Amino acid sequence: MKPERLYSYLFILLLPSLLVSFAANSIVLAALSVISIYQLRGHYPRQFFRKYVIFSTFFCSILIGVCIDLVLDNEFDSRQITKRFAFILMPFIVYYAKNRIQLWSLKVFVYFLSLMSSVLILSGFIRSLLNRGKILYGNWDSKTTEAFYERDMILNWGELSYKRLFLNLDMHPSYYALFSVIAILILLFTHFIVIRKPLKWALVALHAFMIILLSSKAGLASLGVLFIVAFFVDKEIKHRVILASVLSVIVISSLIIPSTQLRIKRAYESMLPNDTEIRHSSSAERIALWKSLDRYSLSELVMGTGIQSSRSTTQLYTGIDKNMHNQFIQSLLSSGIIGLLLLICFLLSPLLYNRSLFIYVFVFIIALNLSLENMFDRVWGIVFISFFYALFIFGNLNFSLKKLPEIEN
Repeated sequence: MKPERLYSYLFILLLPSLLVSFAANSIVLAALSVISIYQLRGHYPRQFFRKYVIFSTFFCSILIGVCIDLVLDNEFDSRQITKRFAFILMPFIVYYAKNRIQLWSLKVFVYFLSLMSSVLILSGFIRSLLNRGKILYGNWDSKTTEAFYERDMILNWGELSYKRLFLNLDMHPSYYALFSVIAILILLFTHFIVIRKPLKWALVALHAFMIILLSSKAGLASLGVLFIVAFFVDKEIKHRVILASVLSVIVISSLIIPSTQLRIKRAYESMLPNDTEIRHSSSAERIALWKSLDRYSLSELVMGTGIQSSRSTTQLYTGIDKNMHNQFIQSLLSSGIIGLLLLICFLLSPLLYNRSLFIYVFVFIIALNLSLENMFDRVWGIVFISFFYALFIFGNLNFSLKKLPEIEN
């Protein structure tokens, strides 16, 4: 098989492999990098390197944090660099890809995710019927959602909660919710998926339902943003009625489905100023982590404390052995004000080259998710976001709703 054809197949499988296996994704990423760099053989226009400098801003932020660790005599953590190789390699991968292959990769991503969500939800419903009345533990936050298991219901909603849907998968619900949000964004805000409207709305509903079951706060907030923007952008009354109806169903479902209801309730209770009860919830932990920011000195916030030191210091202040669950705060603590500015530069970089509505909404949703998760500290977020950002900066796809002739590269 010719390298170019092999490359095309692997490029289309890059995002689906991320959903299935880190090992498979790493192999695909490495193979794409070798083929693209070899095939290009140094034939890059000057503009490529200008874009590459802008694309590499967040990776530079990580380098600053690692260098600060070395200055403080901490152990050199090479993993902080190696697991973010996507930020180095993805521009070459996307630049070599032809437009039709880029387009097909997005189509395959939406359809593969739709199939995967359908299987997860269907298997969850089957387990819900078979295990009605039983209390079963999953692989996520086992002590978070036992309460609704004991309710006398037709379905065992515990089997459809975020901690049971991924029982046999190494997948984090917040990242899967982000994938589903972007799938809806592609369906609603681009011309890429050409199917009948009833089928398109069915796919939108499928991913929206999956996000509700996952109970991801960032996912639910992003979902609301999507439908609100779509409501005001779409001029057809019929479509506005559909969007308003879907948004209403999302809100009602979130308040009725036990697992989602409990997650929202716990998040609300965690934010109450007079709530003195210690609550072991993700929202309570986030608030405790964010409050520890005022214990750092001004010089530490300006200069940074290094990646390793920031985490150990946060654990000392809060007793929580986790990252800050906020990429902006994490970059500030690890790499100082320069690191934070580099992250913001990276976040806004697609707007220098493409200012379609899709790009604006995409950047906003990523910023929203970064404010609640360290998306760039896990492979799911690193590969997924770097892929789309490379597509925006180095690709030539038309992301507007109006279909125009594509530029073949």
